[in-house]
Amino acid sequence: MSSPLLVGTAEIDITPPIGTMMAGSLQPRPSLGVDDPLLLKVIVLEVNGVRIAYAIFDLVALSNLTGEAMTAAASARTGIPTDNIIWSCSHTHSGPVSIDRLYPGTVEDPVPRAWLAALPERFATCVSMADAHKAPAQLLRAFGYQHGLGHNRRVKYKDGRQINTWLHNGKEDAQPVGSAAPIDPEVGILGFQGLDGNMLAVIFHFTLHANAHFGTHFSGDYPAVVAARLREHFGSQVCALFMTGACGDINPVRKHHEIGDALADTIIAGLQRNPEPVADVTLGTCRRSISVPARDVFADQEARLQATQWDEESRTFFRESQRDLQENPPGTTIETIVQAWHIGDIAFATFPGELFVEHGLRLKAESPFPWSYPIELSHGAHGYLITRTAWEAGGYESLVASMGQVAPEGVEQMVETNLALLRELRNS
Repeated sequence: MSSPLLVGTAEIDITPPIGTMMAGSLQPRPSLGVDDPLLLKVIVLEVNGVRIAYAIFDLVALSNLTGEAMTAAASARTGIPTDNIIWSCSHTHSGPVSIDRLYPGTVEDPVPRAWLAALPERFATCVSMADAHKAPAQLLRAFGYQHGLGHNRRVKYKDGRQINTWLHNGKEDAQPVGSAAPIDPEVGILGFQGLDGNMLAVIFHFTLHANAHFGTHFSGDYPAVVAARLREHFGSQVCALFMTGACGDINPVRKHHEIGDALADTIIAGLQRNPEPVADVTLGTCRRSISVPARDVFADQEARLQATQWDEESRTFFRESQRDLQENPPGTTIETIVQAWHIGDIAFATFPGELFVEHGLRLKAESPFPWSYPIELSHGAHGYLITRTAWEAGGYESLVASMGQVAPEGVEQMVETNLALLRELRNS
């Protein structure tokens, strides 16, 4: 019999100053206001002396260089092993430029350096706050579906090409033959209920780009709408933490507040409709540093670039991005981190980039755990993690650029490694 599950949460505002340049498009844009604050949220779990911390940033991405500084600071402050501290980003397209090399053609550095340098200490503070406020809780597992909030953003054609939906120009000379891949409609739900019956925290997992808000005001996009709705329903004490699914090729088709309301309705219903209590919870984590093949930054990709159907101004951006990689080449391999962890019979696997949905569905299908969830943009940001089919068929995500660095066989290596880690966790 395991000891009781202890749960603590904390959140802090990490919104940078107005005027900070924003990410999420091919050109940075100045922020003009705040629609809702950008937050860092942390949950710390403890069973039998084993502690695991999960953190989610309302940011487009963070480098692992920043991540390693954050986890080291948090571990020093709390004693939680660095291997037991997991972080990811929501990938909101309405946040600041938070990683290097996104915009190599800009004259001024778009990254808010002082703000970024302060993140490790603020992260350590947030983890410490969550750890200090742990209380006994019951884990509740539920799930639901949302089929109409997103679509696969790549269309395949009879000649083998794939083109992104926003780049169709009406001049395609081959017949479209459907979406290039499916969506993942599952809404994964974990509730942590205190002994007094109040909900302390909710973790929700969904596979959809957080780019429905967009514009010139900071926003956490649809996950922020979900969080507000859950606080409204369960009380101000609840902390709602988002887990970004394998949504590298999944885009929204509705407004961010509509998406948030629909997901909140599903989560609330799931937690009210006889959720499954998880007894005798155990915790475990495995982490690997791996070396994966990189895309060839010196490859001639002009034909591939033309086939994407970006306009000439946008093609110039990608040429500049490739030249920047050529001037500072990553080499033939990229060093990165993947991590698998579990809460009882619910498992998670992290990926340092924007994972395509077919990889995420494969991980779910082949994981030895009955419930498994991929988390993207965790422990790094190496751009789109695409399939071999997508690489061969072309499209925006197949370009060699700052947002496309890992070769498709390298992505497969990440999936295989995570599956091996999940098997290791399950066997132990």
